[in-house]
Amino acid sequence: MVAEVTRGGYYKWLKKKFQPMTDKEKEDEVLKSTILEIYKYTGATYGYPRIKDELRHEYKWKVNHKRVYRLMKEMDIQAQIFKKKKQYKHEGQKASNVLNRDFQANAPFEKWLTDITYLYVGRTRLYLCAILDLYSNEIVDYNISDKNDNELVLEAVQRAAKKGDVKGTLLHSDQGHQFTSFDYTESLQSLEMIKSMSRKANCWDNAPMESFFGRLKEESIRIQKPRTIKEVYQLIDWYMDFYNHKRRQKGLGSLAPIQFKQKMGA
Repeated sequence: MVAEVTRGGYYKWLKKKFQPMTDKEKEDEVLKSTILEIYKYTGATYGYPRIKDELRHEYKWKVNHKRVYRLMKEMDIQAQIFKKKKQYKHEGQKASNVLNRDFQANAPFEKWLTDITYLYVGRTRLYLCAILDLYSNEIVDYNISDKNDNELVLEAVQRAAKKGDVKGTLLHSDQGHQFTSFDYTESLQSLEMIKSMSRKANCWDNAPMESFFGRLKEESIRIQKPRTIKEVYQLIDWYMDFYNHKRRQKGLGSLAPIQFKQKMGA
């Protein structure tokens, strides 16, 4: 065998070389030329199914996909497309609804709620994460950022945890990606806190937190209409202090959260 060609293969090629082309072979050559033309003007994005459709609809060629596939293979051409990266969907670290809408607490640091809301300044969107203690409705801590990431939540949790004994404290949230993150789960585990989550798409499971955010926006953002990011930060700082120390609540005997705690000796 010379040049890795078998004797039978050589004579088959030689016989074919000097034989006139059949009508089918001639048609294949014309078809190849047309396929190549389509392949080029579509930017090499068409594979054999679309080229078959193009041949049938635009060139009126009655040809099936197997023939187009064979001819493209002979020409060594195929659609040049990027394969989509495989998406790995995971549910993160979810938790059951331990709180189960029991919004009554007998002592501070027993049950906390947390969530994230948007604050707009023109076209800029800021994110506010707050933690509410159900015993007195006090905002234990909060964090504002221009990024809706894990750090937004983790910083608020870590600062809040420094204000008392959080061992065994239940912290309830929705199923947002920050709260299902591994970092958040590990943070609560290291603090020995209990993780609780609302049922999917059920805002009533975290109603007091939703109510607080609505009240905050109505009594600060809507009235003061801050125009800069700096003004938003200053306004939120003022409101949180006002809310905790001065804003009276009927459910607390017309006392502010901190006043209520002091009265109860908590």
